[in-house]
Amino acid sequence: MTKKTKEAVKATAAIILALALAFAAWIYPLNQAGKIIVRPEEKVSAPDPAKSGLKGDSVLFISEDNQHLPGYIFRPEKVRGTVLLLHGLSGDLSSQFSKAKVLYDSGFCVIVYDQRGYGRSDGKMRSGGFFETNDLEAVVAKLELSDGLTPPVIIWGEEQGATAALRAWDREKRIDFVVAEEPVFNGRDWQKRIIKLRQMSAPDYYLGIIWWWMKIKSGYEMPLAETEISDAVGTGAIKRQGHMLLIACGSGDVPSNSYLADLKPAGGDWLILPCASGTSLFDSNRDKIISSVLGMVKK
Repeated sequence: MTKKTKEAVKATAAIILALALAFAAWIYPLNQAGKIIVRPEEKVSAPDPAKSGLKGDSVLFISEDNQHLPGYIFRPEKVRGTVLLLHGLSGDLSSQFSKAKVLYDSGFCVIVYDQRGYGRSDGKMRSGGFFETNDLEAVVAKLELSDGLTPPVIIWGEEQGATAALRAWDREKRIDFVVAEEPVFNGRDWQKRIIKLRQMSAPDYYLGIIWWWMKIKSGYEMPLAETEISDAVGTGAIKRQGHMLLIACGSGDVPSNSYLADLKPAGGDWLILPCASGTSLFDSNRDKIISSVLGMVKK
């Protein structure tokens, strides 16, 4: 091999290495970051609550940053309390209709809305419960101004909705009870759930780079440490004992999600239930969950 050929091989190898590093540190994590934070679907048409036996009024909530969050209010003739239902990572407000029907039939005024980046709402970016907390507080404020909050006020959320509920409850006096189904523990937990949900591939050692790109791509200032909910759960449990119910998949008294297992010592009442494949945690444990929620409110 001539000297000129060797130099050409070295140059080619250097270019290949540079491209590989660029792919590893820039192209791939940037692509994954976009898939995690950006809504995967276009806005959907309005769902029909009547198909679930619900009759109510449409409502529009507006967040502090002017995101439109459409929803429904289902109000029985005699109201025994108010429940706000917040959907999870894989659905929109229509995923809460079966739960809303049970609560409505039990005499509760039920409110559902599409969180930012889901269903018919505005917003292309999501935050896994971090900014959704501010949206929830804006919803609660609007409901109070329109006399739409009949106490006790219960926030019942799933995944990022549960995280928003816990955060808001920690600092919002108008919220009496919280029911948190499989709350997103922090930014890492959110990343992993979305990666699994969308059947993506991203090893754990990439999550830091992906998080960095997510912040740049979205413009959200989300310090990773501040996305953790353990402090909100702990202070909430101390301030209002018996007013928080956390529900998680697992066996015995240990959640299957390792992040939530670390959260368990923070306090609150826990309901650890088996998760059936292909069905939601609520649908597979409906009677037990409803009984626990109503029992907590009656105490």
